[in-house]
Amino acid sequence: MPLAEEFLHYVWQQRLFTQSGLSDCTTQNIKIVQPGILNPHAGPDFSNAKIQIGDTLWAGNVEIHIKASDWQRHNHQLDDAYDSVILHVVWQNDAAVYRSNGTLIPALELEKLVSPTLIAQYEYLKQNTHWIPCQNQLPSVDAFVVQQWLHRVLVERLENKSEAILALNQQLQGNWEQTFYVTLAQAFGFKVNTLPFAMLAQALPQQIFAKHKHHPLQIEALIFGQAGFLTGHCVDDYPAQLKKEYAFLSQKYQLSPMDKSLWKFSKLRPRNFPTIRLAQFAATVIASNHLFSKILETDDVKQLKLFFKNGEINPYWDNHFQFDIAGAYCNKALGEKSLDSIIINAIAVITFCYGKQVGNQAYVNAAFNLIEKIDAEANAIVTGFKGLGIVALNAFDSQALLQLKNNYCNQKKCLHCGIGNKILNC
Repeated sequence: MPLAEEFLHYVWQQRLFTQSGLSDCTTQNIKIVQPGILNPHAGPDFSNAKIQIGDTLWAGNVEIHIKASDWQRHNHQLDDAYDSVILHVVWQNDAAVYRSNGTLIPALELEKLVSPTLIAQYEYLKQNTHWIPCQNQLPSVDAFVVQQWLHRVLVERLENKSEAILALNQQLQGNWEQTFYVTLAQAFGFKVNTLPFAMLAQALPQQIFAKHKHHPLQIEALIFGQAGFLTGHCVDDYPAQLKKEYAFLSQKYQLSPMDKSLWKFSKLRPRNFPTIRLAQFAATVIASNHLFSKILETDDVKQLKLFFKNGEINPYWDNHFQFDIAGAYCNKALGEKSLDSIIINAIAVITFCYGKQVGNQAYVNAAFNLIEKIDAEANAIVTGFKGLGIVALNAFDSQALLQLKNNYCNQKKCLHCGIGNKILNC
């Protein structure tokens, strides 16, 4: 397998090559004082490097290629940004490279300086087809290293999710109450119906509900009507009442209902039908009062769950999963696993995001505390890692394992993984 520049970046950054007796293409002695900072943007690969070449200490940028001739192939000779390069690090030095003023750029050839064992280990991780690339080596990695990396990827997961929340908050002109409301609504979609729930929440601003706080039927009418479930003929009294209320309220607030087909029922258990989730969401809206402020005041999972359990779903849903179709009695209150999911994917994330945005570490810590107090999720990824000796003790661990598997293992980003780094450096 041909080496990738990404591997050379890693070797250079970690200094995983023989560093005694180094010399450039003109046989001048080289000493690496600082390898520089990896540049993720356009321009030379590493910035702010310090390299002593001969008797001169140079400060500037470092460019890395598999072959020195790649410099011309990438047209760097036409880009003034590369005149600041003080060292050209290459696997094979097959061509001399010059700055635009004609001066030679010193080159360091790595081919004979890197351990064959490191190369073999890297190629093994990149080429194998195991469930995760390092599953054979994972048991030998110290548990402390694994736990430290899981903490790091959990932070990364929360930061990634925060990006969408910050974008939403900017769209809502900094209104955190409304941002929380939309984020909470998305969580009630439980992946399958996340998008229509987000559309519903943005079409029905929280301020409208505030005007009908003491009229639960009107709030239910707004939610089901706007979701598109009241457009047809209604047989039962309850949906007929909702339809009548929505007809009036939609004119008052100039609302147009969503297309009912946006909601997904296929392959869902009846308890997870969007109609039931909408009924649960309506109960939460009716019972809540300044909910965002309340969630910021506690990291007590039991207390948070009470905020949702206090909402009473309309009795109509006791023996219905859809309008006008009666069935056996079934309690439709949010279950413990559903509440856990809402806390993990909405409350903890927005608490973390808000804490970062306002510079309050207490909120950030509260987000971590919440996730730590929730049981580990049960899914194929958590089970897979358990088989490899990494047991998720709580949702902190299970969320981190999801991030690790999806964003590193599946993409074979071993060079960017703390566990992969440990294996390669052994």
